[in-house]
Amino acid sequence: MTMASGLKMLSSTEHALASYCSIRSSNELVDTTIFRARDVSIGAFRCPVTYASFRDTGPIERHIIVFPRTGVWIQHEGARRFLADPSVVTIYNAAQRYERFPESPAGDNCDWFGVSDALAREIVRHFDQGAAESDRPFTFAWAPSSARVYARQRLLLHRALANELDSLGGEEAVIDLIATVIGSAYGASPRPRGQRRAAVQRRHDLAAAARAELLRTFTDNRSVTEIAVSIGSSPFHLCRVFRACTGRTLHEYRNELRIRAALDSLANPARATNLSAIAHDLGFASHSHFVHAMRRATDFTPSALRGEFSTT
Repeated sequence: MTMASGLKMLSSTEHALASYCSIRSSNELVDTTIFRARDVSIGAFRCPVTYASFRDTGPIERHIIVFPRTGVWIQHEGARRFLADPSVVTIYNAAQRYERFPESPAGDNCDWFGVSDALAREIVRHFDQGAAESDRPFTFAWAPSSARVYARQRLLLHRALANELDSLGGEEAVIDLIATVIGSAYGASPRPRGQRRAAVQRRHDLAAAARAELLRTFTDNRSVTEIAVSIGSSPFHLCRVFRACTGRTLHEYRNELRIRAALDSLANPARATNLSAIAHDLGFASHSHFVHAMRRATDFTPSALRGEFSTT
């Protein structure tokens, strides 16, 4: 199935889920399993900052990959804290313990895709035989996520919400999505040569600080100098380190955050009626700039996406 045909399904079902989450107590966690087959499952997780156990909601129940919609700091047990935002996919093994720390006032809102232990090991075996036989086959805490992959998982979620996935189709789609993410994790794995570990970590900490700053302000048109000063760096050093650590420029990263936010707006009938307003609110210079950025990132124009999302 093509992405164009897959896009046809965001109907009132996802909006019903959004409404359900919004009308619950602001102190209440909502973790909904939307689709379940023999070896895979799909779900949505909404955890407000005001939830009493926001920091620790217990260990992960299954091997999953998670697509954040908001920003939150995640710390796996025994590891360093990292920023989970819409530009990455977070990765967890079954029984994984972790803590979360707030970044976005909306809390931790994300969508997840899970697989059985046997299937997780089979996927990993394609990339790393040793990891596949270990206690925790998923060796990475996160992987980079392109706009295309982000759009792809949103469409899969929408199809699940619209009850358009049978067991075979759902399993195939989730397996392929997880294999794509795990493959990107191995492809993006840093392998420094001749650098001290502490120096490498400082560079990644600086890149994470810049990502957090952009996540808070991605609708604003801030300069490199303003961003650098806000996190205690120089503009040149920030640009060089950010690109080396993320594979993106600051501008490309900010555009990716805007595109992801635009997808949410285009899937919302109340927001999608005015494309110019969406472009303006997200910080695009003009409607045409918005169209160009969306087409370049997803292969679709905003109006085409709006039309596909509104088709039931």
